[in-house]
Amino acid sequence: MAQMIGHRTPQVIALFPWGDVIEEFLDPIGLELNDFVERMTGGWLFGYAAALSSVGHKPIIVCASERVTKIERYEHSGTGTPIWVAPARRPRQGHSPAAYSLRRWTATPLAAFQEILSRSRCDLLLAQEYEYIRFDALAWLARRINVPLYATFQGGDRTLSRIEAVARQLSLRACRGLIVASSAERARLAKAYPRIVLDIADIPNPLDTEEWQAMDRVEARNSLGLPQDCFIVLNHGRIDIRRKGLDVLLKAWRRFADDSTSQLVIIGSGQDSDAFAKLVRESGSSNLRWLSGYTTDRPLIRRWLSAADAYVTASRIEGMPVAPLEAMACSLPVVATDAQGLPDILADGEASGGLMVGQERPEEIAQALARLKGDRVLRARLGAAARKRVTEKFSIEAVGAALDEFLTATRR
Repeated sequence: MAQMIGHRTPQVIALFPWGDVIEEFLDPIGLELNDFVERMTGGWLFGYAAALSSVGHKPIIVCASERVTKIERYEHSGTGTPIWVAPARRPRQGHSPAAYSLRRWTATPLAAFQEILSRSRCDLLLAQEYEYIRFDALAWLARRINVPLYATFQGGDRTLSRIEAVARQLSLRACRGLIVASSAERARLAKAYPRIVLDIADIPNPLDTEEWQAMDRVEARNSLGLPQDCFIVLNHGRIDIRRKGLDVLLKAWRRFADDSTSQLVIIGSGQDSDAFAKLVRESGSSNLRWLSGYTTDRPLIRRWLSAADAYVTASRIEGMPVAPLEAMACSLPVVATDAQGLPDILADGEASGGLMVGQERPEEIAQALARLKGDRVLRARLGAAARKRVTEKFSIEAVGAALDEFLTATRR
């Protein structure tokens, strides 16, 4: 007999990550499919899997891959979530955005997805993005097999072709509900689709706040070979210059620091690694350290966060990023731009543990960092507020309860 959640039966919920094939995500950060299964943790995808499991649901992850020739099933080492992989090929670029959209639609392995969902006895589909051709394909599949479809917002806010715009209207009408933690994106949806009644839930991405806690700062710095008297600022994640505003961050750092009493540490890799390496060289900053390479070593990231004095993100485009949440959970004050989901993370400004600055404003970032560097008491106060904010709003348990309530209510 199925375990009950309150008075409800747990659901098998299929999570579909972004990308026509999973290699679109993995290749830029230098990982393989087995790394995805065995080493990757956290982020939107595995955070949702953990949150849904915490309230008794049974999540599965469904994706396509260029590296398999038949449907394969794995088990994620971190959460125990089944990962189903269907064979597919990355579509070639078309002569126009519309042609490319059509090729992406036809490249979707719908028959394999349907087989996976049938074998898993799936009750519900949840897509990572709705402004994406995969969402339209899933909307068609959901109607075909008569299961509800939901989607989340993680930063995708553009329809890329006219044919997508037409399909998106139909897909959103067929969608049972959207999960959008960004108030700016909710406002955009109301303007972009005024004739569609959308059931939208404001639910953030989850974080394991038990795992993400600061260790002793002195110990962390000693283990990393860092000086105890240096003001250290951290940034980590995908090296995507435009979305993450990394060019703006480098400009801000040049304005802020020109001596050895401060150090900026950037950890990550991505599709723009070569271009970013050039920007780093051109910056001429001797107190800038870039640790190139995507790491799945969470204890190492936690050690760096514990060693830092502040965290900074200069993003232009965000959904509900997990990286600053990890920093906040480790009691770091955050300097963040007002890009979409970031103001929702720091909804109460300093009371939420951060200093908000404008996009494309390197001078504001530099001023915020200078303020933090010069005021140890402020750093401690914001760090405590950041930890409190994350544990109350973004924990696995809190997000799991909110997801359960929304997905159940909209299925009635």
